[in-house]
Amino acid sequence: MRKQYSGNMMSDPKIIAKAIGKAVNARCPKARYLIGFGAKPIVFLHSILPTPCFDWMMMHAS
Repeated sequence: MRKQYSGNMMSDPKIIAKAIGKAVNARCPKARYLIGFGAKPIVFLHSILPTPCFDWMMMHAS
């Protein structure tokens, strides 16, 4: 975990705070806000892979 937090794979807290502020102030907030290093690729993989494959991949990713 130290390796993940010290590297550049984690999002800047300012970006996360900006997205939260956007969601809180939105008239019709989205169900999901894709922010961060791998959010879009992960959602894409989740949409094309069968659930057991995606779950296995997520369990072995960290």
